[in-house]
Amino acid sequence: MHNQFSREIATTANTPHWLPPVREPEPWYKSRRIVIFVAVFLVCALPALIYVFNRPAVYLSYATLLTVAKTAIDQSSNDADIQHVAIQKQILLGAELLAETSRRLKSGSHGGVSIDLNPDAVRQMLDVRTVAETNLVEMAAEGPDPKMLPALINTWIDVYLDARAREVSRLLGDTTQILHSELDSLSEKITIKRAELERFRRHNDIASIEREENEALARLKGLNESLNVASEEEVKAKARLDAINKAIARGQAVVPQEDTRTLSLLESRAQELREELGDLNRRYTQEFLNLSPTLKVIPEQLALLEAEIKRMRQQGQAVVLSDAEQEYAAARQAAREIRAQLDAHKAKASEFSSRFVEHEALRNDLEGLESLYREGQGRLAQIEARYSGKYPQVDVIERAFLPGAPIGPNYWRDALIAVAGSMLFGLFCVWLSEFLTRKTSPEPTVNLAGVPLYEPDLLPGVRGNALKPVTILPHQHAVLDSPQPIELPVETVGAVFNSAGSREKLLIALLLSGPSLEEIAAIGRLDIDTGNGKLIIHGISPRTLPISPVAQSLFANPACQLITPSGEPLTSADLNALLACAAHDAGLSGTDEITADALRQTYIIYLVKQGIRLAELESIMGYLPPTELSAYAAYSPPGQKRPLEEINLLYPGLQGVAL
Repeated sequence: MHNQFSREIATTANTPHWLPPVREPEPWYKSRRIVIFVAVFLVCALPALIYVFNRPAVYLSYATLLTVAKTAIDQSSNDADIQHVAIQKQILLGAELLAETSRRLKSGSHGGVSIDLNPDAVRQMLDVRTVAETNLVEMAAEGPDPKMLPALINTWIDVYLDARAREVSRLLGDTTQILHSELDSLSEKITIKRAELERFRRHNDIASIEREENEALARLKGLNESLNVASEEEVKAKARLDAINKAIARGQAVVPQEDTRTLSLLESRAQELREELGDLNRRYTQEFLNLSPTLKVIPEQLALLEAEIKRMRQQGQAVVLSDAEQEYAAARQAAREIRAQLDAHKAKASEFSSRFVEHEALRNDLEGLESLYREGQGRLAQIEARYSGKYPQVDVIERAFLPGAPIGPNYWRDALIAVAGSMLFGLFCVWLSEFLTRKTSPEPTVNLAGVPLYEPDLLPGVRGNALKPVTILPHQHAVLDSPQPIELPVETVGAVFNSAGSREKLLIALLLSGPSLEEIAAIGRLDIDTGNGKLIIHGISPRTLPISPVAQSLFANPACQLITPSGEPLTSADLNALLACAAHDAGLSGTDEITADALRQTYIIYLVKQGIRLAELESIMGYLPPTELSAYAAYSPPGQKRPLEEINLLYPGLQGVAL
């Protein structure tokens, strides 16, 4: 419309006087767009603003309770019991509590003011909010009447506390009765167990609860100690006897302790006489000694002393050996008798130990019953002294208050939303109107200076084909300005492939699989996974492509590699030259059109003609500029497009070719 209006203004000066006058543009405020926008905006904004500002104000009041989990009536609960708090929330919003709250409000029991609210209305106004990680519960109420909210919440709290108090009273009575029954039963069991334990003690002669203080075990202990002493004495006696025998065997003097001094004196006197006699023999002859009355008696005295010493030794040895043998025999006999008594008493001690173990088991059972009885008495005393008439598990932290200011609605925010929504809807209606009433603009005519524009319908007497306006082509879209893709015939591609060498065939197979010429030049050995049939592409569009059977068989040929004799990869220019040589060897006309870009575009057109989504081309071909991508839309068949999994990726020109 705007272009037509501009053309009319531009041609006014050259229009002859017999042509119709040029129309003047309408004022902007009379534009159809403005009229539609204002009408739609007012129709939407006025009802929305009326609704926004006619809503009543909403007030909020709340109270805070502290509640702990209900375990046993006489046991304290754990802190921050989230499950218990959630349960109390359900109880607070239960039908029974809400019905009782409604009844008390209607009766005016709270503050003397009657409030007519049914249970459903009460439920709509009330809410229970839990405070995270605590046992606190917020009881909130929302409504248009601020004075009614505190009375509603406080009545609700009173109903809840009364219900809890009745429950506690009932549980307290039941618990006390149960504990009394348990204590009576335990008392009977304790009496029976004590009588049984006493009978067992008398029957098995258990005088003390200490194991070692009983006669059987005390006797066993004494015998063990006596046996140890007797065994020690036996060992000592045997050692003394062995020592005496060894001394006798070595020829040592063995005499009783009381004869030791006498024997020692005799041996000393004999030694003196020997020394004196030896001195006389050195000084005098034997004849002289025999003639001297005082000297000749010395040998006789020495003989008498030696005879006495020998007699004392023999007699003392016999006495000492006899005493040692008697002492050893006595020690052996004592040990033998004690061991016999111990063996005879062991059976009795073993039987007593078994009975004592049973006695300990009975005593432990009695102690367990007495411990339970004491615990029950303690719990009963605690309940009767501490919990009678009280319930510390719920505390009202804060009662409901009279709210001062409403919490909503936010009139100005909602009004702004209504105005913005109306404006957007008005713009949408303007666009919809333009879209539905859009007309195709006529082809522009060439405006040559000094040459008037003619319209056949306005010239009387002139036939329509006598004068024809000179037209120009409309301005093309940017996509249409770009070169059109080239699609080579399948026969041409197959002929070039069959006449090409191994390296050229690999290059053509790769170009018809998705990589660009630059990406093919950058492919290394590690990027080829023939085992899994995968080809890894790096660069600005990294991706993994399936290797076609043709390319896989070419990769398996060691002589088929896109490298120089020195092992360096071929450049893009070298690859272009290889492709030109393959096209020349095919002997086809128009070999200049068989380029890497032409093969790549041919493969893209092949995929598009199968109905592939244009958005999925990037996973095969890499990045494509939007202008280039949109040019391929003309080759797409009508109807719903197919996903990549349903597309045949093998180009038909490579199917069934000779390798």
